[in-house]
Amino acid sequence: MASSELVEEVAKAQTVQDVLAALKNAGEELTFEQADKLFGKVLQAKSDTAELDGDTIAGAIDEALAK
Repeated sequence: MASSELVEEVAKAQTVQDVLAALKNAGEELTFEQADKLFGKVLQAKSDTAELDGDTIAGAIDEALAK
């Protein structure tokens, strides 16, 4: 599972580059396209509807890094 520090950093990301930087600081790497997809999922996970569906930022990170 994604670490709480990584989840915090990715949650604060304002751009795909911020997501890539947070992942790099955690020793993880994704392509720009993968990070872009993760960024979109993170933005979706911040919505109230996503919370009701059980979508989380940690879950989005775990899914992206599992590939």
